[in-house]
Amino acid sequence: MSTASPVTAESIPSVRPDIRVRKIRGTLVVAVPEQAFELAETTAFIWKRIDGVLSVGGIGELLAREYGIDVETAVEDTIEVLAELVQYGAVRV
Repeated sequence: MSTASPVTAESIPSVRPDIRVRKIRGTLVVAVPEQAFELAETTAFIWKRIDGVLSVGGIGELLAREYGIDVETAVEDTIEVLAELVQYGAVRV
């Protein structure tokens, strides 16, 4: 596993077109070819804002406003979440 994340605040994430997303009993579930995983509330918030236009930093700012946390922490958290989604193959940057 690489130690450097390919995700930065300036990255523009996009969802792979072959990813399946379903809401099951109120939980967002993402399926990549090899596995499926549930998204926690804040991860689902981030996921829903991935549009191929908005930057990671922009998504982090929205997260900060939504959850009442400071922007720096929200952007760091967004980078971490998106780095994991990139690693799973669900998101590209």
